[in-house]
Amino acid sequence: MNKMRRFIITLALLLGLGIFSTAAEMQTDDDVLRDFLWQDFINRPAEIRPKIGLALSAGGVRGFAHVGTLEVLSNAGVPIDVISGTSMGAVVGSLYAAGLPTDKLWQISSHLSMQNITPDLNVIGLWRFLFAKKLPSSANLANFFHEQVGDVRFEDLKIPFTCAAMDAKTGERVVFNSGPLAIAVRASMNLPGVFEPVQYRHRLLVDGAVVDYLPVESVKKMGADYIIASVTPPDFFSKTPQTVAAYLLRVGDVRGAAMIEEAAQKANFVLTNRVLDVGTLELDKLHKAGEVGVVEAHQHLEELQESILLFALYDIL
Repeated sequence: MNKMRRFIITLALLLGLGIFSTAAEMQTDDDVLRDFLWQDFINRPAEIRPKIGLALSAGGVRGFAHVGTLEVLSNAGVPIDVISGTSMGAVVGSLYAAGLPTDKLWQISSHLSMQNITPDLNVIGLWRFLFAKKLPSSANLANFFHEQVGDVRFEDLKIPFTCAAMDAKTGERVVFNSGPLAIAVRASMNLPGVFEPVQYRHRLLVDGAVVDYLPVESVKKMGADYIIASVTPPDFFSKTPQTVAAYLLRVGDVRGAAMIEEAAQKANFVLTNRVLDVGTLELDKLHKAGEVGVVEAHQHLEELQESILLFALYDIL
C-alpha cells in the first residue's frame, strides 16, 4: 500500500469514527463511511490484513450462545482465521471449523439430547453407577460428531482449530491440534464428576474448562493478531445446586469465573453472553442460549468493526 492510499484511508477512518466530527448530524455519514471501510477491509486478501482469531469459552449449555455469535459475525463478513474452544465452545467451534454453517448448528439445538452424549441412560448404565461405582460414559458424543461431519481430523478442517482438556492424573492442560477431532472434542467437554474420564494416549481426560475456560492464549499461539473472545460467564444467582453433580459444576464455575477475568484481559474485544437461568446440562434450552449470543453480538457489532478497523490501521502504519 503506497503512502497516499495509506493517508487517505487513515483520514477517512478518523472521520468515520467521528474523531474529527463535532456535529450530531455527521453520524449518518459516519455510518456510511464505516461501512465503506469495512467492505474494503473484508475484501482484502488474508495475507495483507491482521489475522483474526476467535476464542469460545466453556459454559455447558450456556456455551451454545457461541452459535449466535458466529451467526452475527458470519453475516457481517468478519473474517475468522483461527478458532479455539473449550467444552461447549469446543463443540460449537469444531463443527463451524469443519464447515457446518450456522443454520445447521441451530438445527442441532433442536434434537441434541443426553442420548447423543452418553449410552448409559438405561438399566445397564444405572447398574454401573449404583453397583460398579462408575460414572456414565460420554462415548456417544464421538458418534454424534461422526454423524455431523464424518471421521474428520484436525488437519482436514476448513479453519484451523484447537481445543483443550485436562489430564485428571496430572492436572496438566492438554491442547489438541492434530489427529481425530471427535475424541478431542469429547474430552474437552467431558464434565468431571458427571462423566467418566476419557482414556486416550495414556491419559485420563476431563473437561478443559478446569484449566482453560476461555482459550485466548491458545488463539494467540495459533498466530492471531486480533482476538475476539465470546464468553458465557457463570450464573450464580438463578438456581441453587440440588445434587452432588450440580455442586461440582458450581465449583467449576467459580474457578471458571476467575479464569475468564484473567483471559479476557488478553483479548482485543470481548462479547459477554449473559445466559441466565440455564443449567449446565439443560439441553432443552440450547436455543435460548443461542439467542442470547445473537443479541449480544448484534448490539456490539459496529463497535467491534470499528475496533478491528483501528487495529488494522495501526498495523499498517
